[in-house]
Amino acid sequence: MAGSSQKGKKRVDISLQHESSLDLLPREIWSCIAPMVASNSIQDLFNMQAMCKVFLGAASSDTVYKRATMYKPLAHFLSHLNGPERRFLERCAEVGNVDAIFQQGFVDYFPLGLRDKGMELLARAFAEGSVEAGYLCAMLLMYHHEDEEEVQMGVQMMEDIRISGQLESYSKFFSGISKDVVVLLLEMYAPG
Repeated sequence: MAGSSQKGKKRVDISLQHESSLDLLPREIWSCIAPMVASNSIQDLFNMQAMCKVFLGAASSDTVYKRATMYKPLAHFLSHLNGPERRFLERCAEVGNVDAIFQQGFVDYFPLGLRDKGMELLARAFAEGSVEAGYLCAMLLMYHHEDEEEVQMGVQMMEDIRISGQLESYSKFFSGISKDVVVLLLEMYAPG
């Protein structure tokens, strides 16, 4: 009677019911994963948001946008001034993403011609640690402004950057700017 020990017992279904296997991990875990995704690839972040509601919620937090890495060259944002890329850039800048603040300042200053807003964003990015923004801001103040006080402010900023030893960081950045941006700027500011 090998089977008789099971005869009087009720079978209990102990399997857990989940709407999705993604629900097995708490939202807090997904909220920790999403910033890591954003810091590696904006495209992967967009894919994560499109995957399901769990990911959309986790990947839409301010922390994610603050850590998103601006891997796309400036030229990409220049050619998509009204698309989702621009909205993404603005959201990142709103939550304090220094790379996004710098890129938005660049875009506002040059192609959009919003010089005051662009300078304000570049100065903010510099204040929050972007040497590239500080260098660009200083150069613009020295060579693109006529007010003597602004020119002197640019000279002082450049001297501060030189003393800090961070000019090398800017030269690496500038060598990485795509040819498209340089061509665009030359076309915009060429005489006649």
